[in-house]
Amino acid sequence: MAIRIGIPRALAYYSFYPQWKTFFEELGAEVVLSPLTNKHIVNEGIRNTVTDACIPIKVYHGHVASLADKVDYIFVPRIVGLDHDATLCPKFLGLPDMIKSSVKGIPLLLTPRFDVRDGRFAPVKAWMKVAKMLGAGYHQALRAYRKSIKVKQYYEDLLTSRMLPEEAMSLLDKWAASLKDEQKKLSDMKSSIASARASSAQTLESQNGNIRLAVVGYPYMIYDEFVNCGLLDTLKRLGTTILTPEMVPAKARQAQAKKQPKYLFWYYSNQVIRAVYYFFQENMVDGVIHLTAFACGPDAMVDKLLELDCQKHGRIPYLSLCLDEHTGRAGIITRLEAFTDMLVRKRGGKR
Repeated sequence: MAIRIGIPRALAYYSFYPQWKTFFEELGAEVVLSPLTNKHIVNEGIRNTVTDACIPIKVYHGHVASLADKVDYIFVPRIVGLDHDATLCPKFLGLPDMIKSSVKGIPLLLTPRFDVRDGRFAPVKAWMKVAKMLGAGYHQALRAYRKSIKVKQYYEDLLTSRMLPEEAMSLLDKWAASLKDEQKKLSDMKSSIASARASSAQTLESQNGNIRLAVVGYPYMIYDEFVNCGLLDTLKRLGTTILTPEMVPAKARQAQAKKQPKYLFWYYSNQVIRAVYYFFQENMVDGVIHLTAFACGPDAMVDKLLELDCQKHGRIPYLSLCLDEHTGRAGIITRLEAFTDMLVRKRGGKR
């Protein structure tokens, strides 16, 4: 029977799940994903963590608890640095320790440390240690790592073609299931990504009259539809075109770094600021919505910087939504409707 690896559907899941899934499956393991966030998971997270933790951490604890009796290992990486400019938020750095001390009755954790500042080969060394724990040989692990990096690039390409993460993940799974020949699979993926980009360009052209909104924040706030009270679905219903930081290519985001008066300490915070600068530069948005978690330390700075930057760039309307486990869907919908109505009136149009 294959080893079962549990992956919580929270935090870095939205950035790296296709890579993680590919690596473990190439080693012959079965990947078990926790369910979509729901009320039970949130309540379990609240019960298992400290009171003053932010909602993403509470949700993560709940997802870990949901996997406790279903898997042999749970993958809880310690992600420290993804570039040389910043570290991740302290909650990522201490995540394995928090889980070990807070959630009872869980299986062994796989807790590799990822920090690119440890050296050029640090990521592959970390993955090799994980593979060794699972009993895989060096060559098998290296093949799995190389394939996982390719899948990660395809995933990012799909996101920049303006797919949402769940759509991109579903498409990658469809390719993996339907194509047995590896070279044909790679060729089909590349052509499908090119087609997705062309379709996205046509869609944007056809939606030229729509209100264009930059929905920014950390991936685990933007894409968890339970945590954000169905925000993306509401905006689609209101007829807006949605742009998120993950839809901006990594090189384009990095090119905006020189516009920052000072780099922030945190990786995801820098990505949010740079994506917004890109949207401003390309004149792509009519308004900006920032999703922030109550009690999020990094966001206390990011939120104010975004507000000031929107003022500097032609007084672009700005809406900040602070979320926690008590946030009500009706209140969010009301604020989104009012914000989009204001943008329509600002353009001199009618809904």
